[in-house]
Amino acid sequence: MLPRFHRAMRLVLALSASFVSTHLFAQSGIIAYGVTANGSLFRFDPDVPAVAVTIGNLSGGVIPEAIDFRPTTIAGDPNQQLYAIDIGPVTTQLYTVNTSTAVVTAVGAGGFPTTVPGVGGYDLSGNQRYGFDFNPTTLQGDGSIRIRLTSTNGTNLRLNSDTGVVANVDTPLLYGVGDAPFVDASAYTNSNRATIGGTTTLFAMDSRSDQTSTQNPANAGTLNPLGAFGVGIDANAGIAFDIWTAPGDVNPGIANDRGLAALTRSATNGGSYLLYDVNLSNGSIGNGRLIGGGLDFTGGLALTYNPIPEPATLAMGLLAATLAAAFKHRQKR
Repeated sequence: MLPRFHRAMRLVLALSASFVSTHLFAQSGIIAYGVTANGSLFRFDPDVPAVAVTIGNLSGGVIPEAIDFRPTTIAGDPNQQLYAIDIGPVTTQLYTVNTSTAVVTAVGAGGFPTTVPGVGGYDLSGNQRYGFDFNPTTLQGDGSIRIRLTSTNGTNLRLNSDTGVVANVDTPLLYGVGDAPFVDASAYTNSNRATIGGTTTLFAMDSRSDQTSTQNPANAGTLNPLGAFGVGIDANAGIAFDIWTAPGDVNPGIANDRGLAALTRSATNGGSYLLYDVNLSNGSIGNGRLIGGGLDFTGGLALTYNPIPEPATLAMGLLAATLAAAFKHRQKR
């Protein structure tokens, strides 16, 4: 019969190994990225937002207007590529961003004009705000995906993710009835995998009317009001918004999608950005909380899978390793 120590140790090791093998490399939720007004890239857990990790300033002095992760062609793949868009006075440039080093790489040879006048043109210039999000159902034969780019003056474009240029100039944004739109931010549902076809819905947030809408049909620029942000929520211009979809989700609706928005409110919290949950059923927002002591999201918000083990999982892994070492040492003795 084994000594009590050996039996107990082997039981703990077996349980630990089972737990670790099941959970250590599992997706543990969401990781959010933001960019501040001075071009500093940071990340945090939306459910524990008080602790944020600053990665560094984006290389080359790039200060983007928005960021988003490109969906991969593999469901649940955590290695999504972060993109950023820098809208200048003359040209607009698309970049990829290294989320470990904050180094940016230009997409395409030279960007595209910020303003194209005339019929069928567009205007991204001036002190506007921008929606920027990959449409996960627009995977092309050449491997590129279309990116929706909108602005608060109603511009509605599709960009080519591989060439970094405008693929289509679509119909300007317009509500069916009511005021002229002032869309600050846009995000698509079902963004866990890039596909050819499929189902997705484009959501838009408007800081002038303080409401969430769906943009459907997206290419037609038709905004359909979903609901108000909520009583007493008067958002300032400059909302950062994204939607996260659970890995492996195949639901065509919003059942496994989570919307998050970062914004400031008039005369609230000293002008600091708060992170809010966005109800995709009725457009309301709530549960505002401060990020990392007061970071801003002038350069956008983007959500992706978090492959980092949860603290409890990591602790169990360390415990298993410690016990294994102790067990081997005991056997030698």
